[in-house]
Amino acid sequence: MMHSVTCREPIRRTVMGNSDTTGTQIVDTQTEDQNKQVVLPSIWENIATWGTYYLHITPAVKIGYYFFTLLMLSMVKESFDVPHIEVLTGKHSVLNEVFVKKGWGITLSVFVTYQLLSLSLHIKWKANLKQLCVRALITTFFFFIWCVVIFQEIEKYMETCTLNDMRVVLTKRECLKLDGHVYDSYDISGHSYLMTYCVLIMMEESKEILYFLCLGRVLNGAPPLNTFEKISCPKLEEKEIKILQSRFSIMSPLVVLSFVCVCLLCLLWDFMYIITTIYYHTFSEKVIGTMLALIMWYLLYRQLFVYIFKYKFFLS
Repeated sequence: MMHSVTCREPIRRTVMGNSDTTGTQIVDTQTEDQNKQVVLPSIWENIATWGTYYLHITPAVKIGYYFFTLLMLSMVKESFDVPHIEVLTGKHSVLNEVFVKKGWGITLSVFVTYQLLSLSLHIKWKANLKQLCVRALITTFFFFIWCVVIFQEIEKYMETCTLNDMRVVLTKRECLKLDGHVYDSYDISGHSYLMTYCVLIMMEESKEILYFLCLGRVLNGAPPLNTFEKISCPKLEEKEIKILQSRFSIMSPLVVLSFVCVCLLCLLWDFMYIITTIYYHTFSEKVIGTMLALIMWYLLYRQLFVYIFKYKFFLS
């Protein structure tokens, strides 16, 4: 009986060849995975991203918040006698005497400092500086013209001082000092205007942080961070990347810390708006103050600045 003989060597070679190919593919895959290292955002980028969730909510939501707060808390004021906590809500509290009365100066200092620190991360910083100067001047003008001039003139025009139901010609200060005298006027809420105006302006000015977040990823060769806002990443040449890389590592802490100051100040102004709504002014006085601030924000940041910054002078 004859047995058939089969050559095993070619089969062994083929199997060994296949295993070598598979091994090579595995090594290549591992090498590719090692090359594709995930670049994690720095602690400064994480802090900045968290801040955007508060500051960069859509304007419609923020406006809705103001009107909801105004309506609900004004109803509380009219329905209940809410006791004062003098340290927080009194006219002579630190919050009122220091922060509110110097509110615009503090706001201007904080957001201008933040913007100036951010300028160091721009190659074409002169154009941004020109725009910043214009925004600072115009926003300051409209704070002054409303809060310092127009509101006070309206109050003087509408003021009355009475003694035993008889009108007496006295100034506000003189009337309030005398016993038995009653002072009355239509006092548009400068606090409502100021708090709303400051927060909306800082929301706009703080959008510079989106450039910071995108720049950090570009310099590290990483994809942009996932945010709910659209970020337009800068297109940089190799020389510019080398320049900005050295600046970025130095300036990141300063830029983010100044951005945190903007966030904290906005929180304080939102808190002071709540205090004003509960304890001070009539409903119509607060509505007018808030509405004027919203109108000024829209005219300045959605119309005027968009229009004038198209000119070549502000682009170079």
